[in-house]
Amino acid sequence: MGNYSKAFAVGFGIVGVGYALMLTTVPTEEQLYEACTLHFKLSPELKKQYHEVKADQARRQAFSDVLRQAANDPEPMWIKKKTPAPVPEPVSK
Repeated sequence: MGNYSKAFAVGFGIVGVGYALMLTTVPTEEQLYEACTLHFKLSPELKKQYHEVKADQARRQAFSDVLRQAANDPEPMWIKKKTPAPVPEPVSK
């Protein structure tokens, strides 16, 4: 039984070290974008597409937050007298 526990410990150690290396070495999306703009000349179309995707994601997240907030409210929306706050537009670069 001792050999199995050693094998599992070594296996979990290898997986743990691999996961820790992945977390420290894989860049985030923003870091990758910054590295591309510093070292390579990114085309204006790709920059525009990147910023459009980021703005769309921010709009969807804001809308999702409003829906989640409305779902957690015990009172139905059609009974409320006040109107919900509009979804803010994200600031684009």
